[in-house]
Order: sequence, then C-alpha cells, then structure tokens
Amino acid sequence: MQIAEQALSPVKEQRNAEIAKTIARIRDIERERGVNREALEEIKTVMLALAARKELFPEEDFPPDANEQGFFPVYRLSEDDDQRFAMYMSTSIGEKNVPPHNHTTWAVIAGVQGQEENRFYEREDGGSGPGVGRVRQVGGKTVRSGVGVTLMPDDIHSIHPRNERPSLHLHCYGMSLENLPHRLTFDMEKGTCKEYPASPNIVEAR
Repeated sequence: MQIAEQALSPVKEQRNAEIAKTIARIRDIERERGVNREALEEIKTVMLALAARKELFPEEDFPPDANEQGFFPVYRLSEDDDQRFAMYMSTSIGEKNVPPHNHTTWAVIAGVQGQEENRFYEREDGGSGPGVGRVRQVGGKTVRSGVGVTLMPDDIHSIHPRNERPSLHLHCYGMSLENLPHRLTFDMEKGTCKEYPASPNIVEAR
C-alpha cells in the first residue's frame, strides 16, 4: 500500500509558492538580459524582496546542524530539472570562514538573518586554472537583511559569518553547486589554487 505524502505546513507551502515565483522571474531576467552585472543587479532586487519575507524562513526550518566534518547545512530550496537556477539557504552559527573561491556560474546572495562578510579578490597571476593562484583583496561588503551581493562566473570571494544566532542567507546560482566541477579555491598563503568540490552537507529543505 502506498503511503500518502505528509501535507506541507502552511508556511512551507507559501514559501515554495513564493520561491517558484521568484525563480520564474529570475529565469525571465536571464533570458531577456543575459548574464552581465546589470542583469545580476536586477536578480538581486528580486532576491532581496523574497529574503524580506522573513515569516517564510523561520529558524526552526533551517537548523545550523553541522555534520561530522564541521560543515553547516546548505538547504536546497529549488533546482530546475536541468540543474539550472538553483536556490539554497546557507546556514551557520558562530564563526565560519570559507576561503576565496569562484563559482564558474553567476551567483546572487541576499541576506535574511545575521551578517555574512564577503571579501572580494582579483587574481594576480594571470592564470585561469588550478596550480599557481595568487589573489589580492580588492573590496568587501557585508550581507545582512536588505543587503545582497552579485558575482559573475569568474569573480572571486570569501565569506566570513560571525553570528550568535543562526545566520540565514539565500544563495542563487545559474547552475547547481553539485554541477560546478571546475570552480577553484585559493590558498592565499601558498599562492596556489585547486578545484573546489561542493559542500558535503547539501540537504533538502524541510
């Protein structure tokens, strides 16, 4: 006998509906405008409007339960069948340091709760692949409620949340994290870079 699926809570049902509307608008923006900084700014505006709906993203739905390796969960909220237009809720609590990395796809981050310092870098060695990889910091911006950042495929950033309460931030990518095999992470002390696998703690939103 087939077991009936558990009914969605009213909050999750409404959240899923608003995420679907947001993703539909993001698809339209990319199709109409392409992938450029102006288009990503428009996507950021749409993302910030969703992030402002704090009642849709209660803490209890996104607990920052780190796995055995210390990775905080990244909750998958939406992903197209072709792995495009993937949206996640990135979580953490206390201190977290993610080293400089690129994405090889566009990315937009919008703050829901807490603060996430983003530092931006330029590559100085003239390379594009793994091996030698010298970068220098060229700016920064702290993501929080009402504030977001945009990243082109080759842009490099690091993130540094510092929060006593759970940090919740929406991340949207042109391609899902598990399908970005050639993105790079940079070791600033050694001046090297290597391919950067996806977080091992990507889970489905509750």
